[in-house]
Amino acid sequence: MNQAWILRFGELGLKSRVVRRQFQRALVNNMERLAINAEISLFQDRIESMDVVSSSSDSTDAENLLCHVLGVVAIDPARVIAETIEPAEVAKAILAVDAKAGQLRTFGVRTRRVGAKGKYRSQDYSGEIGHALCVLDSSLSVNLSNPDMWVRLVLEPEKVWLMSERITSAGGLPPGVQGDVFCRVIDEESMLSAFLIMRRGSRLIPVDGCDEELLSILKQWDPFLGRNSMVKNPQGNKRKRHPWGVVGLSAEEGESLIQRRESDVKTVPVSTLEPLCGWSEEEIADLSRHIRMPNLHPCMPNLEAWVS
Repeated sequence: MNQAWILRFGELGLKSRVVRRQFQRALVNNMERLAINAEISLFQDRIESMDVVSSSSDSTDAENLLCHVLGVVAIDPARVIAETIEPAEVAKAILAVDAKAGQLRTFGVRTRRVGAKGKYRSQDYSGEIGHALCVLDSSLSVNLSNPDMWVRLVLEPEKVWLMSERITSAGGLPPGVQGDVFCRVIDEESMLSAFLIMRRGSRLIPVDGCDEELLSILKQWDPFLGRNSMVKNPQGNKRKRHPWGVVGLSAEEGESLIQRRESDVKTVPVSTLEPLCGWSEEEIADLSRHIRMPNLHPCMPNLEAWVS
């Protein structure tokens, strides 16, 4: 396998099995189309319950692409470090790729066992690997509170994966799973507002007068931007779903763009959305950098200020 990345789906794991399957299907469709548009190879696989993608393209380009996949909260670069689970051999392979081998440093080992239960439990295997590392490199010492490095392993019945430093991704929900929203993107503020709505799972439907350059930035996050979501009626027939909200334009303008059917029994007024309400200038600047380079600039509002 080429360089691989284990995908972490934070919020999606809280959904019911049916909804989670639907959301993950939307996430995969978005990811595949983003890869095609960027001409980056992606191959999907699984390590038991974990979703994994690999690529033969440049790893930096692939990681930048994966950071644009809404619904993925973190990415763990990983590769098979040994085709055996014997602790001495695995420890030797770990030290072979450690740039600081021989230097004084502290470490800790974390193991996640997947597949059928074999010779080792996760905690037991971490202890065996830690002992083997100390035997092979006397400059190492154990510190499970705040070590200089964590050795993170995925233990399969016949091989071991070594995970590199975790990359924080965008999180949120895949666009299109929470309906559609009209948007008019004409400046930086309206683009950031539209992005936050997209990040909550809504698909943006641009109206006339949008700035095409700013829209192109949003299309790097949702390759299907502008395509109406479909919904099934009680008879099982598909139809386009009415947008439920507006951002960057008035509710009256949005309502005038909706052609409601005579068969629509329940009509819900269009909502006006202002997702940047309460954001500080510093947070807005961070969001602007995050949208353009998510692999270098994670988006995280000031949690202390928000909670207080």
